[in-house]
Amino acid sequence: MSALLMSACTTDSKPATTAPATVAIGLLVPSSGPNAQIGQQATLGAKLAIELVNRDVPAQPLPLPLGPGAGLRNGTKLTLIPGNTESAPEKVEKETTRLVENGAVGLIVADTIDVALSTGRVTDLLGVPLVDALSTSDTFGELNRTGHFRIQPSDQREVTTALDLLYRQKETSQYRRIVTAAGAPTGALGDEVASLKNSIQDLSLAAGYEAAGKDQVVSLATPNPSANQVSKGDAVLAVVTSPAEAAAANELAVKLKGTAPVIALGPAVSALDGVKNPAVLRAAGWSNEFAARNPIAQVIGSMYEQAYHTNLTEVAADAFMATLVLALGMDQAVDYTKTSVRNAVQAVNIPATQTIMPWNGVRFDGNGANQLAAGVVEQRSPNGYLVVHPMELAATPTLLL
Repeated sequence: MSALLMSACTTDSKPATTAPATVAIGLLVPSSGPNAQIGQQATLGAKLAIELVNRDVPAQPLPLPLGPGAGLRNGTKLTLIPGNTESAPEKVEKETTRLVENGAVGLIVADTIDVALSTGRVTDLLGVPLVDALSTSDTFGELNRTGHFRIQPSDQREVTTALDLLYRQKETSQYRRIVTAAGAPTGALGDEVASLKNSIQDLSLAAGYEAAGKDQVVSLATPNPSANQVSKGDAVLAVVTSPAEAAAANELAVKLKGTAPVIALGPAVSALDGVKNPAVLRAAGWSNEFAARNPIAQVIGSMYEQAYHTNLTEVAADAFMATLVLALGMDQAVDYTKTSVRNAVQAVNIPATQTIMPWNGVRFDGNGANQLAAGVVEQRSPNGYLVVHPMELAATPTLLL
């Protein structure tokens, strides 16, 4: 990729300085421990992004934020310094500090919410920018951190996406009340679930629906959830944080088929890929089916498969995009100091046509949330999950709730 940015991303003047041969990005992932698979996939996605920045690919012209060429501006190449979190928050400070001391001027994190929380606290103290590939929780916006940038659609955005789908059905199906289903995780994940339940309640009322009271939440803590609290005219938003909860949400959808639709959202919606005979819809920030129709994602997916002999996964795509966002910030920065890079990441503006995601682009607000990230709703078909909402991204107008 490039020394020169596209015209929409350039600045007229930058001080002439001697460009370093290389500049480093740090990558914090669980390369061992219970979530090692996440770390492996995220590492491959980040490596592919680094490769695209560092070398020209004339046979694969891509309208990505960095134009054709090799390296960042003035030919500076990117290097990647890995750090292993083991998905253990108590190990984050040491690893983060090590990466910064070894020259990383920006960091990527792809891990669980508790690790992301700890990492954001450390990077804020160190003054180094952090681009978060996976986190969706709205609680991050309340922490007043200056350099924790989250590329994913927020939980509130996913709730809004699900409600928009239900509103779209008003001509054929009139939904009056929104019911919440959720498990009972603890710690940081429990805080995210509590925030999501509040968002479902508040956003449902704001959208003109009735909302079941907080004492009427359907429990997903067991594999056989009760459907007694749901009636005709209801719709269920199910917060899933684990494969077991995803399976329970699907069981609930099977019980309610013909009575009320169930739309899953939350950190574990991708676990529905492993559920037998899925009946539940899902709101997510990534879609394999849409990626197969996105020209840029097709090329990136093909390059990923050629390089690593496996298909591009959601986690790998997220880490790829996070790395590209940080690289663009580094390319636009006045210099490669931590403060300059952090300020440049804050100013990043990437249109939808330059991403592999089903979003409107990447642009961060003052709290580090991606204002242009947008969710999609998918429904299971015999050929896998298909995007059914929003209409402009849908593979088919057919929708059966």
